[in-house]
Amino acid sequence: MSARSNVRSGLGGLAFGAVLYIAGDTASDLITYNKLHGQAMQLVRLDRYLIQMVGEPYTNGAWYNATLAFSHRDKVAHCTFQLQGSKGVTDISVKAGRKPGYRSNILYNTIGTGTWDVLSCQAMVPSKGGLVKARSLLPEHQQAQQQQQQQDCQPCSMVQQQQEERHQQAG
Repeated sequence: MSARSNVRSGLGGLAFGAVLYIAGDTASDLITYNKLHGQAMQLVRLDRYLIQMVGEPYTNGAWYNATLAFSHRDKVAHCTFQLQGSKGVTDISVKAGRKPGYRSNILYNTIGTGTWDVLSCQAMVPSKGGLVKARSLLPEHQQAQQQQQQQDCQPCSMVQQQQEERHQQAG
């Protein structure tokens, strides 16, 4: 074997290894995204307020508007995607942590348990002054949010009541 053929073989092996690495990394990200997306969509289905806000039927936004990132040495995944309905669009953001297991996410998701526990899941909803705020989709936060919504709406109902009284006095 000549030196040139050894270099060619080495470069071929290097290129093949790079392709395998990229394919494995892409598959790992896709699997993680699908798991987090599925868990977030289950939480969306439970939130009647959010469904009323975006309207039915609702579906995912374009894939290129979605993001996936990792932190804490790939033990925490952050995923954002759009939810589109007949009345509007909102961003859904979910953060999940994985249980101990394989260090590599591709091995964790395929050979290991592949379990991601949702730490937070939020939708961006309209707020006062035309701004948006995060609304938790976790069931344990729903009651507190409903109470806050009622408090936010009390001034609106008081203004409406005052306007009706003025209208009756004028008429």
